[in-house]
Order: sequence, then C-alpha cells, then structure tokens
Amino acid sequence: MELKIYNELPNEAKDIRINVFINEQGFENEFDDTDKIAHHILCFVDSKAVGTARIFKDDNDNTYHIGRIAVLKEYRKLHIGSKIIEFAEKEIKRLGGNKIVLSSQVRAKGFYKKCGFTETGDEYLDEFCPHIEMFKLLWYFKHFYISLSVTINSTWVANFLNSFILNIST
Repeated sequence: MELKIYNELPNEAKDIRINVFINEQGFENEFDDTDKIAHHILCFVDSKAVGTARIFKDDNDNTYHIGRIAVLKEYRKLHIGSKIIEFAEKEIKRLGGNKIVLSSQVRAKGFYKKCGFTETGDEYLDEFCPHIEMFKLLWYFKHFYISLSVTINSTWVANFLNSFILNIST
C-alpha cells in the first residue's frame, strides 16, 4: 500500500469519487471550488488507485478539514480508510494544524470515532444524506504530538483547548 499527496485533483481521485459518491450513493454535487485549493490524497494497492481524500485549511486559526474520503467497494474492510485518515493527520501536523474537522455521513460516524473523532453539533442534511460534524484535536510537544478526542460535545471545550495549544506552541 502506498499513499501519495497531490496539489491538484488527480483523475484517479475523480474516478474514485464518481464511483463511490455519485454512482453508489447517488450524490449529484460532488465536485466544488474546494477541490482547486485542497491537497488530495490517493491510496494505491498494487499500483491501482483504490482510495482518496482531500484536506484543506480553514479560514481561521490552524484548523484543517478532511473530506471526500472514499474507498472503492472491493477494497473496503482492508483498513484503507483508516490509513488514509492517519496519512492526512500526519500531513496536517506537518502543515502546522492543531485541529481537524470533518463532515461525516451519520452511518459512517462509528468509523471516525474509532479514528479518534468526536461528534459536535446536530445532524444536518447534505443533499439527501444525514451528516454530523466531527472534530479531533492534535496536541504538539516538541518533536511528537498527541491526538486528543474530547468526549464532551462542547464547542467551548474545543475552543479552550485550541487556544491552550496555540499558547503553548509559541
């Protein structure tokens, strides 16, 4: 398994997203302007692109978004999704991010919880599909970092810890 990051949306990532989100799940609005500014991750197995995600920086502070995480059906249950998340987290850490947010399909939130993410806010619809926002905080101490999953669903706690991290890292 090999993971690579790109500054432009590769055709292989487009194909995976069309297959998973449009053909399998019925979404219509898959591609947007965020694709132009995001870093795109591709996962290869035996030189075949089988999974993808994108990461991009929030307009505020050191928050990054992970999105459009997709794995081809025949490669699911091989932990490729969690490898993509781990790779994205390392890249976000390298870029100086200390908080990751994502919009999870409600049916997939258990997967993200296993990856250390915590739900925040209320469910909402993206096109026809129920979603929930989730987040994960990264704490940095010199040459290593700690991922922190906060179990209290509170934006205040997240903002407090985010401020704390920014203060001790400078």
